[in-house]
Amino acid sequence: MTDDDRGLAPLDGSDVALLHELRETFDRLDPAPAGLTDRIAFALTVHALQAEVAELTRRPMALTRGEEAHDEPDQAMTVTFSTESVSIMVTVSPLGDGTARVDGWLTCEVPEVELARPDGRGERAEVQEGRFVFAAVSTGPAYLVVHPVGHRTVLTPTFTI
Repeated sequence: MTDDDRGLAPLDGSDVALLHELRETFDRLDPAPAGLTDRIAFALTVHALQAEVAELTRRPMALTRGEEAHDEPDQAMTVTFSTESVSIMVTVSPLGDGTARVDGWLTCEVPEVELARPDGRGERAEVQEGRFVFAAVSTGPAYLVVHPVGHRTVLTPTFTI
């Protein structure tokens, strides 16, 4: 076997051990940022759909504190996303059992809205007079997908329910 042939040889136990050690070293010294996989999946979805990404434009009551300095900040319950073609306001109401009610309002005509998850799961809700409701959805990261008539698909950034 020549030195050129060694590169074409199948992996053996010492190769696998070396690769495991290399992975552990990278995980310890330069770990991937939290949420990187979710952000990559979202970017690929946007690219695949050639969609427009809505910007977070308003987050009333975000991180407000109680009167006492030691009170924990409240979570944002209402957020607004905007693009040139649509504005979307979403209010999240925790139900206390690991689920939440999501109420939303749109400024465009669409028959339905999708609440998508980074892991590929999704639910759809009918839109009536610009309003939609997801009565009880599991908590966790999600984003909205809207297909306005005559405009590009709109995606919101991922937010936590």
